[in-house]
Amino acid sequence: MSVKPLTVTEVKGMKPREKDYAVYDGFGLLLNVSKAGGKVWRFRYSHPITKKRQTYTIGRFPEFSLAEAREVRDELRRMIARGVDPVTEKKNRKIEMALKNLQTFESVANAWVAFKKGAELRKPTLNNIEYEVYKYLVPFFGKYSIDKITAPLAIKILDAVSDKNALQKKLISRLNEIMNYAVNCGALKINPLLKIKTAFAGKKNKSLAALPIERLPEFLSWWDSVPHKYQIAHNALLFQVLTMVRPGEAIQAEWSEIDFDAGLWVIPEHKMKCHREHVVPLSSQAISILRTMQEIKRGRYVFYSSRTKDAPMGRKTINTAIISSKFKGIVTLHGFRSMWSTLLNEEGFNPDVIEAALAHKSGDKIRDIYNRTTYLEQRKIMMQWVGDFFDEARKGVINRSCGKKGLRIVNG
Repeated sequence: MSVKPLTVTEVKGMKPREKDYAVYDGFGLLLNVSKAGGKVWRFRYSHPITKKRQTYTIGRFPEFSLAEAREVRDELRRMIARGVDPVTEKKNRKIEMALKNLQTFESVANAWVAFKKGAELRKPTLNNIEYEVYKYLVPFFGKYSIDKITAPLAIKILDAVSDKNALQKKLISRLNEIMNYAVNCGALKINPLLKIKTAFAGKKNKSLAALPIERLPEFLSWWDSVPHKYQIAHNALLFQVLTMVRPGEAIQAEWSEIDFDAGLWVIPEHKMKCHREHVVPLSSQAISILRTMQEIKRGRYVFYSSRTKDAPMGRKTINTAIISSKFKGIVTLHGFRSMWSTLLNEEGFNPDVIEAALAHKSGDKIRDIYNRTTYLEQRKIMMQWVGDFFDEARKGVINRSCGKKGLRIVNG
């Protein structure tokens, strides 16, 4: 049955109905009218090879007039006559355009960051990604054509951050993720940087600055004098020091993880570097800090951001205060863990108990599980000893005999 061609007046006069509907112009061209009133030209046809029914979207009316829609339809019919599928051809053109837009490292990096944002990663992880990409990688490699980035070039550039070995490793990893993404997008055939980390293998990691235990009273005295605007950061650092956890674990503490009755903080596995749940016995001093934070509680995070209601504070607040003080280069947030490890080993505490408290992986999964469970009661004793030592240091005293002397555990 022949279809009566549409007129310009009819197209303009099409009104929305309760449901979407279509009107036909002939030779596969139709106008879809949505219940919201939108009008879209589409072309229905049979695939030149498979003969399956296909739909090609031409565009919206009035951006495409009736005459223009017919012109596109006629061209599509000629393509089909030559054995070319219009939908496949359209997809290929999109890919070509995407590849043209992925010529420089910066363009690929931007696309990769956008891809990661859609992967439902934790906010701190995304923040780290953006910081490393836009603080270092884009300034270093941004203007280079993606296919001109070679292993020798990358090694030469990254060698400039050789005095920051931990950062260097992160940048190598991020750089390879971006280059692999370029391969997957078709912008590169191979990733030439897969093996560049071996060029830096001979360089030793520098230990993070750990405060000498003798200077802990001096540091705490200074930290207690920091202006009131650092109140949340002030408590966050003290809590981290008392619990011996990593900086990121401390600032991401949530109220739902705290068991005041049992005196425990249960950190879920997805927040842990070792990807295993970590139970932290809380000393009376740590609980006191939590009680203080309860008085100004806002949202689910203990140490919340001053900018966003439901987000943890950033560690930069603490770092900024330290870097601008006389303790720059002497104190790092991670270094407090080394400080306690050294002291507790010197005091004769069981090394396995210390390692369990620090949530270190031994390489022996069975042993790690044993450490986390069997040593929990011993860790409670040790963490309270740490809290008592901390209290004395805050008073300006280094008292290695604080707490109950009989609580040191030498042989299990």
